Amino acid sequence: MGLDRVSRRQFVSGLAALGSLPLLPTGAAAAQDFAGRSLISSGFGGSTMDIIQKAVFDPFDKATGARSTQVPMQSAAALARLKSEAGNPQIDMYQFSGGQEDVAKKEGLIQPLTAVSQLDDIPVGLRDPDGSWVAWAVIAEGILYRKDKIKEPPRSYRDFLKPEYKGHIAFPAITNGYGVDFLVMLARAFGGGEDNIEPGFEAMKKIKGETIFKAASDLPSLFGQGDIWIIPYDSGNAFKLQTSGLPVGFATPEEGSPAVNITAVVAKGAKNADVANAAIDYMLRPEAQIEIARQMRWTASNPKTKLPADLAAEVPDVSQLAKLNRALINEQRAQWIERWNREIAR
Repeated sequence: MGLDRVSRRQFVSGLAALGSLPLLPTGAAAAQDFAGRSLISSGFGGSTMDIIQKAVFDPFDKATGARSTQVPMQSAAALARLKSEAGNPQIDMYQFSGGQEDVAKKEGLIQPLTAVSQLDDIPVGLRDPDGSWVAWAVIAEGILYRKDKIKEPPRSYRDFLKPEYKGHIAFPAITNGYGVDFLVMLARAFGGGEDNIEPGFEAMKKIKGETIFKAASDLPSLFGQGDIWIIPYDSGNAFKLQTSGLPVGFATPEEGSPAVNITAVVAKGAKNADVANAAIDYMLRPEAQIEIARQMRWTASNPKTKLPADLAAEVPDVSQLAKLNRALINEQRAQWIERWNREIAR
């Protein structure tokens, strides 16, 4: 049932269930009237898409009169759709999580953002210098740990080499993007980095006898059995484990939290580009970003967003993010995988 069909009492009740979003937004989005206009955006599917719809698009629709719909597709499929509809896009706005926005820009598939009043507030690195895309949220990586086994939160990626954790560590295979980031952060922790990965491999060799897993779907069983105490992963999955009842905490390492950007773009030639720009502006509002942090523990990209104390303790601030050189990583990834299979994998 759309928001334009529910009563005010139902709408207020729904917001109460969600959290602290105000009934009506203020600012650029509220000043525009898109009554009867439609906005079609790609979405990530599943519960993530549902949360974004309720926390961002539904309140935006209520404020502006627009009617927003998300079409579920993962980032690679979304980029393929954008390419296939070049010149006549049926989807106005796309959300990416794997860097596809850069490809879309290079191939001329997206148009510069306009009327996004908060774009300049977003830190360099979380927005395109030419204004073609913006990261409206960030999935922050860090250290997940069992609070009943590790009393003091881990402080560094170096902690994975502590002797008291031997036999209780799990880390993702390098075929998982988080596995690559773990390798890089180990390298950084021991004096190297993307341009000198040797310290990362040397550190990983010391824990190669530990449990290696493939995907996030393995986390509940790994932590649930009680033998695994510490894993490098992300704040969103830590929250999912917490809501399932597992005593899992999330720690931001002193080396910083590698960032997976959640970006938004407008398709070139989009029929509702003005609505899409207004929706992206709403995504950057502190109220919307607080609700996304509350529901998924994603980091707010807007530095003006001040999280309540209960969230700030669990979600890294944008200033704590570690910017990785993705271009350099991608250039070497094939070589690293080959070496990892030879030296680390069992």
